[in-house]
Amino acid sequence: MSAIRSLVRELRPHGLLYVGDQLVIAAAHHHALFLDQTVHDALGGESLALRRQAAFEAAHALLGPIAAERRAATNREKLELAADLFAAMGHGRLRFEIGPEGGAVQAPSLHHAAGYLDKYGGRYPSRQPLDAFAAGYCSAAASLAFPSDWGRLEAEEVACAARGDEACEFALTRRPERPRFGAVVTRQLVEDAQRGRPEEREDEAGEIARARRAGAAMLGSLEADERGLISAWGVHVALAPVSYAGQITFEAMHLVEKRSPELFPVLEALLREAAQTGGFHLLGGMLASPEFATLAGPVGKDQHRRLQQLLGLTRALGWGAFTAPEFTPGRSLTLRSPVTHESAYHAVRHGSTVRNRLPFQQGTALAIMQLLHRVDFGLERPIEADSYTALFRSGTRFHVEETQSPLRGDGVCEVRVEALADRW
Repeated sequence: MSAIRSLVRELRPHGLLYVGDQLVIAAAHHHALFLDQTVHDALGGESLALRRQAAFEAAHALLGPIAAERRAATNREKLELAADLFAAMGHGRLRFEIGPEGGAVQAPSLHHAAGYLDKYGGRYPSRQPLDAFAAGYCSAAASLAFPSDWGRLEAEEVACAARGDEACEFALTRRPERPRFGAVVTRQLVEDAQRGRPEEREDEAGEIARARRAGAAMLGSLEADERGLISAWGVHVALAPVSYAGQITFEAMHLVEKRSPELFPVLEALLREAAQTGGFHLLGGMLASPEFATLAGPVGKDQHRRLQQLLGLTRALGWGAFTAPEFTPGRSLTLRSPVTHESAYHAVRHGSTVRNRLPFQQGTALAIMQLLHRVDFGLERPIEADSYTALFRSGTRFHVEETQSPLRGDGVCEVRVEALADRW
């Protein structure tokens, strides 16, 4: 279970990925950090409980079936499987020292903490533990290994490398609380929901398909290092369960809408930017890489060709089978997919809605427009650590709007980006 190709499968033609039977996306640490920070800013102290619960549900749904499939029967086998899977997905290496009543989990490096340290170079130690996803995952793994009708094992991060501690550490204790589980997005649910609906089929000979195959090969070849991290294309890459990202995103949206509706536009903008910054760094890094040039040809100087290459990469990363039915260089882009990971999650967990609920797709569309118009891929290193920050010192140049959504009864997920006239 070391290389990603041995772990992840493509759900085609939907442009989605799954591990076991759970949907996942491949994402950069920029997205993970920004998303978690946004949820924290929106909900304050409540956010930690929400993120840990979301991670617990997602990890429990992922680990349970895989343990059964691989016939991991003993406590030790289940914990070893959980540690191997966590590292293979790029989240770090866990060392469990626990029993039926609890114990500790050591983690020298974790995806969130390592990403934070790389981003800020240790100059600004975090004021709080960052690894809520790892905490929920440890809780799920321990509770599966030592099940009890009395309660579940709860993990609390007591040391965090991003906070200046030597390593990350979690203390696990048995709590008299029955586990709570919500709906999770499985491969089968997506296939059932899409059956009979018209699909935008992929031309296997086209530029999108060529880029998708290249991106899938690049992603599949990645392996975790001795830290259990996956470093490639200038970022840390990890497979994130869609149920985790979806739950913290939409729970935060629902709570802010209910409590402080006047602040909702701010939250929506930040959720959108989390996807934009993650997409900018990951898509840009992959497109500029020598591996991509070898597998798919050079980066298109023509913006239409480069757009097709970027769309192919989004499919390889599990973000959706995106197409661009309308693109006018320098002016506008329409980004469309029959289904995306976030629309699938919301439909399963929350049902239909009349409100905008595609912030990840909005941010992805903005990232694509930045990469088409504001990055020179003719340079030796077109994407640097501070490239994204440098672009926005003078303000944004684009506006995005959600124009169609299956959650509102439309046939597709669609957003439209337009240039702000006074910026051009």
